[in-house]
Amino acid sequence: MAINSNKVNHKSQTKTKFICNLMEAFLLLFLLALPLATATGIRPAKTTILSEESHDYVGQFWVVNNDHREFSVQISVEGEMSQYLTLQTKELHFRADDDALSAAFEIHLPLEIPPGESTASIVVEENFGGSGDSISSKVLLKHKIIVKGPYPDKYVETKLNFHEQGKEIAFVSEVTNLGKEDLQEVQTTFYVNDKQQLPQVKETEKTSLAKNENKLLTTSLPRELFTQGEFEVSAVTTFDDQKIELTKTLLVGQPEVDITYFDKYFVAYKVNQYSLDLLNKWNKEIKNVFVDVEVKKDDKKIDAFRTRSLDIPGEMMKRISDYLNAEDKIPGKYTFEMAVNFWNLVRNDQKKFVFESEFLTEEKLEQVKEGKKSLETMPLVGAATAEQQKTSGVKIVMWIFAGVFLGAAGFYVLWRYKHRKEYEDGEMPI
Repeated sequence: MAINSNKVNHKSQTKTKFICNLMEAFLLLFLLALPLATATGIRPAKTTILSEESHDYVGQFWVVNNDHREFSVQISVEGEMSQYLTLQTKELHFRADDDALSAAFEIHLPLEIPPGESTASIVVEENFGGSGDSISSKVLLKHKIIVKGPYPDKYVETKLNFHEQGKEIAFVSEVTNLGKEDLQEVQTTFYVNDKQQLPQVKETEKTSLAKNENKLLTTSLPRELFTQGEFEVSAVTTFDDQKIELTKTLLVGQPEVDITYFDKYFVAYKVNQYSLDLLNKWNKEIKNVFVDVEVKKDDKKIDAFRTRSLDIPGEMMKRISDYLNAEDKIPGKYTFEMAVNFWNLVRNDQKKFVFESEFLTEEKLEQVKEGKKSLETMPLVGAATAEQQKTSGVKIVMWIFAGVFLGAAGFYVLWRYKHRKEYEDGEMPI
């Protein structure tokens, strides 16, 4: 069946033109939205409330029309303290001659506020109307509400960090005294299970901590207690008669997946089934692991493929079994360059491996298999022969002892028979 090349070229040109038009539309949208995003502003950007001074607060902020245009905005709230925030203004409508419009809100805080900063946000959202093929967009601006709760007389803030230092892993507790009093005795105790799931407990030194003072409390554990992986660390900081607990994940090394096996031989000119073993050296599951493979002959790339992806449990091995098309591959040696891909925390990791495999004719492959079988059975035959020789030697020794015993017994019987008269007359010579 013949293919009309003119029609194909026309379709290709139409598709290319459509893509170009689409890219131009997106670029136009970006250029239009850019000035709109900067045309609207909020003054001030945040409001800070000290709960010690008041639990009720009435405030406002201004939405600025920098480009003097007509538009409307909707106003909503979000964040951990949003339940205590009430909007008096939920939408604003600007005329071209409006420089700025105010939005009012109220905050009614509960009697008990957690120490430190708690936040909420007032969100201003602008809609560019449109329907059908018209362009629409949204601009989000936020007015931040910061509520500062009072610190008690004794209060510390802690942060955890870990550092590999040669054969040791340092456990660091950064402690800040945010309370109203000096602290006489501060100490952090770390709890973690090692690679054998045995609990390890380490304490830092004890120290005093003045008001607003910051100190680093440090201890360490041997690196050999941990394998590659993630370990949950709990840090309990005691300060005078109180304590605070913080947990953080200790990462030792990097997630790593190795290829431990790939087939050595394939049949040329045929579709072959291959096996590839992947070992997860991390102590947690690694998801979406796959391998990119380049096939080379005499250092020249002749083929490439990607395996299916799979999830591998921590410190476990999984096998990928699939098919390799070798219908166009002549007998000979080939190089398989493999890159293992997986997501490591926030980035895609890649580790490379190289395997040498040989494509053979079916007859040659059968000979190789037979040769391997012979090599595998030869030690068994030799061992059996040695065992048989050992058994034969033992049997010979046993027969010799049996012959000596029977000879001695026969000699004794013959001797008694010759001297029977002496035994009967009681004249047996001594």
